[in-house]
Amino acid sequence: MNQEVTSILVLVAIFAIGTLRPINMGLLGITAAFVVGSAVGVSEDDIFAGFPGDLFIILVGVTYLFAIANR
Repeated sequence: MNQEVTSILVLVAIFAIGTLRPINMGLLGITAAFVVGSAVGVSEDDIFAGFPGDLFIILVGVTYLFAIANR
Protein backbone atom coordinates (compact mmCIF):
# COMPACT_ATOMS: atom_id res chain seq x y z
CA MET A 1 0.00 0.00 0.00
CA ASN A 2 1.41 3.42 -0.84
CA GLN A 3 1.84 6.34 1.54
CA GLU A 4 -1.19 8.30 0.40
CA VAL A 5 -3.64 5.44 0.87
CA THR A 6 -2.16 4.64 4.27
CA SER A 7 -2.52 8.27 5.36
CA ILE A 8 -6.14 8.43 4.23
CA LEU A 9 -7.00 5.17 6.02
CA VAL A 10 -5.39 6.48 9.22
CA LEU A 11 -7.35 9.73 8.85
CA VAL A 12 -10.62 7.80 8.52
CA ALA A 13 -9.68 5.77 11.60
CA ILE A 14 -8.99 9.00 13.53
CA PHE A 15 -12.44 10.33 12.67
CA ALA A 16 -14.08 7.03 13.63
CA ILE A 17 -12.25 6.79 16.96
CA GLY A 18 -12.80 10.47 17.75
CA THR A 19 -16.50 10.16 17.01
CA LEU A 20 -17.15 6.92 18.87
CA ARG A 21 -14.90 7.53 21.90
CA PRO A 22 -14.47 10.61 24.11
CA ILE A 23 -10.89 11.17 22.90
CA ASN A 24 -9.63 14.48 21.55
CA MET A 25 -9.36 14.21 17.77
CA GLY A 26 -6.49 16.69 17.66
CA LEU A 27 -4.34 14.58 19.95
CA LEU A 28 -5.15 11.53 17.86
CA GLY A 29 -4.12 13.44 14.74
CA ILE A 30 -0.79 14.59 16.15
CA THR A 31 -0.01 11.09 17.38
CA ALA A 32 -0.99 9.58 14.04
CA ALA A 33 1.17 12.12 12.18
CA PHE A 34 4.23 10.98 14.13
CA VAL A 35 3.39 7.29 13.77
CA VAL A 36 2.68 7.45 10.03
CA GLY A 37 5.55 9.86 9.39
CA SER A 38 8.01 7.66 11.22
CA ALA A 39 6.70 4.57 9.43
CA VAL A 40 7.30 6.07 5.98
CA GLY A 41 10.71 7.49 6.91
CA VAL A 42 10.02 11.20 7.39
CA SER A 43 12.27 12.91 9.94
CA GLU A 44 10.81 14.43 13.11
CA ASP A 45 11.99 17.89 12.03
CA ASP A 46 9.98 17.63 8.82
CA ILE A 47 6.91 16.50 10.77
CA PHE A 48 7.25 19.46 13.16
CA ALA A 49 7.73 21.81 10.18
CA GLY A 50 4.24 20.91 8.95
CA PHE A 51 2.66 21.69 12.33
CA PRO A 52 1.20 25.23 12.54
CA GLY A 53 2.68 26.38 15.87
CA ASP A 54 1.31 29.94 15.69
CA LEU A 55 -2.22 28.69 15.05
CA PHE A 56 -1.89 26.24 17.95
CA ILE A 57 -0.92 29.03 20.36
CA ILE A 58 -3.86 31.18 19.23
CA LEU A 59 -6.33 28.30 19.60
CA VAL A 60 -5.05 27.42 23.07
CA GLY A 61 -5.24 31.07 24.12
CA VAL A 62 -8.78 31.55 22.83
CA THR A 63 -9.92 28.29 24.42
CA TYR A 64 -8.38 29.35 27.74
CA LEU A 65 -10.05 32.75 27.49
CA PHE A 66 -13.47 31.20 26.92
CA ALA A 67 -12.90 28.76 29.80
CA ILE A 68 -12.21 31.73 32.08
CA ALA A 69 -15.25 33.60 30.75
CA ASN A 70 -17.42 30.53 31.23
CA ARG A 71 -16.50 30.28 34.91
